Amino acid sequence: MAAGYIEDRWLNKRPDPETGKRKRTARWGKGKRYRVAGIPGVRDASFDTLEDAKTWKSTAETDSRRLTWMDPRAGEMTLRTYVEDIWWPGRSDPTNTAGPMRSKIWNHILDPIGHLQLRQIDEEALRQWLKGRREKGRLGESTLEVVWIHLGSILGSTVGKRLAANPCQAHIHLRPTGGGETKARAWSADEFTDIRSRMRERYRITADLGLHAGLRQAEMIGFSLDDIDEAAMVINLRRQLLWANGTTPYLKLPKGKKERQIPLSPGLLKLLREHEERFPPVEITLPWEGPGNGKRETATVPLLVTTEWRNRLNPSGYNQRVLKPALAAAGLIPAKGEEGWGWSGSREEMFHRFRHTYASVQLRTEPPVAVSKWMGHASPEITYRVYAHFIPDDGWRGRAAVDDWLGAGKSQNSPDSPRIDRSGRSD
Repeated sequence: MAAGYIEDRWLNKRPDPETGKRKRTARWGKGKRYRVAGIPGVRDASFDTLEDAKTWKSTAETDSRRLTWMDPRAGEMTLRTYVEDIWWPGRSDPTNTAGPMRSKIWNHILDPIGHLQLRQIDEEALRQWLKGRREKGRLGESTLEVVWIHLGSILGSTVGKRLAANPCQAHIHLRPTGGGETKARAWSADEFTDIRSRMRERYRITADLGLHAGLRQAEMIGFSLDDIDEAAMVINLRRQLLWANGTTPYLKLPKGKKERQIPLSPGLLKLLREHEERFPPVEITLPWEGPGNGKRETATVPLLVTTEWRNRLNPSGYNQRVLKPALAAAGLIPAKGEEGWGWSGSREEMFHRFRHTYASVQLRTEPPVAVSKWMGHASPEITYRVYAHFIPDDGWRGRAAVDDWLGAGKSQNSPDSPRIDRSGRSD
């Protein structure tokens, strides 16, 4: 591999035959004097001093041989330009994922630090950015951790192209740790009854679908009575109804891109039929995204739950006008305005807790593998990780298992039973 060289651009390469001295070039006194060139795979670079040129040449030649060369000038692109022109256009996230992700990136990454060049994002820049996001409670730690992950993904994609290393990885000690691990919590029977009673009648079935079938909110919104197999007493859950950017509804398979079966209790069937009689389903046609609908681009579904104007539910409107007022009236979240803004309440205090309650009740008697299947978890390990504290403590029975086993052995060796010797032969 050919070595690089240093060119003095202020003097001619060869000395004057008469004087033996190098004459000045037309560039004398203009711009940087020394140019490093000729290193394979490395762009030329110019320097004011010969010492700087020699140092840079040595490093660049070593990195070139190791195939680890990274031109620092590639990191001069601003973070905003990189995200908007290169990183984001190259992604193909599902609509329901892309919307929240884009909002977090633009509002909490590009707005505060999008003007920085990629190479300027160092430990101090990360510290100041995190401080700004935490000020005045702008972001909770759990959300800030998600935003950090997004930034890490963006910067990680520049490694080997524009940056030599990912700043978020290099300064991983700064990473927000979220709100800490919290256990999934369930409503008590009295709390559930109170919440349900404080909802307007047409919306009480939403709580029933969460509690009796463990549906996610989007699955509840997209539920149809056509999904019921009354003969087999099961729900064939086929879809969820989502909203792109909170404004455009569409249908797709449940989470995990798969349908699932859920046992249908007689109590829930009765509630569904009563709701159907009082509030007849409304047939809607919406775009279908992803697999699960053949080659059709739309799907027509008689939705069970609709608004007073017989429109499909928007989760934001449902949370603000139905669920949060009921939770506040039951004394389970602060009333509107108590903390200086609208209704409060985290995701774990909202519709998802009906699903947690379903899990807590089912796990009292049913094996986690079955509950995992009904809830649509990717694996039973997820069920164990999230809901292990709901599983009855088998240890209480296990402590006596060996004693019981030994007791059974003693009874087998009683005078009325054949005696077993060490060889395993009976008398």
